[in-house]
Amino acid sequence: MYFLYKILIVSLPIGKAHVSYSKGVTEKRKEEIGKIVKRTGLDDLNELKDSIESLPWVSSVHLGRNILGRLRIVVSPRVPRVRIAGSKDKVIDKEGFIFNYDITDSLPMVELSKGVQSEDIAKALGIFGILTEFNIDKVQIDRGKVKTKSSNCEVIWGNDGFVRKYEILKRILGDNISEFKGTLDFRFKNMVVLRR
Repeated sequence: MYFLYKILIVSLPIGKAHVSYSKGVTEKRKEEIGKIVKRTGLDDLNELKDSIESLPWVSSVHLGRNILGRLRIVVSPRVPRVRIAGSKDKVIDKEGFIFNYDITDSLPMVELSKGVQSEDIAKALGIFGILTEFNIDKVQIDRGKVKTKSSNCEVIWGNDGFVRKYEILKRILGDNISEFKGTLDFRFKNMVVLRR
């Protein structure tokens, strides 16, 4: 019975399309989707889906049809995690994908070194899980390492294990994190290098 229902739905022509969005999609972005639906039409659903997914701010698109011949298009946007220093609208999502976004003022800022890859960026974003407890002036993402600067304290975190490394940092410095002057390097296994 289920298969007959699916065959019936697929064989019926599509009369209308309804687009729904996850939160965070601006009117400007909705108009952009509307133009694509109008331009592409509803005849070739693969082309329609590919056209919408090609927008840099779109994370995923799901298409579904019902028995009344209506097409439901669900668009999920990428969610920015941080903004890129020196840019007004460039942001990065949790996968390390860089795209333009309208509102960036409330996002933490990072500096990206040349040649840094999306995979490096995605791993490095784990540092923001601990930054709420650590007053940071600057975060720099480089190939294979994340560096933070706080007043006179620079920490080179490596590219993973940030929570564990932060616990070690708190044990080393105690409540004197803000007073420490120098560099702590956590890139080495079972060792922290201190430079003053």
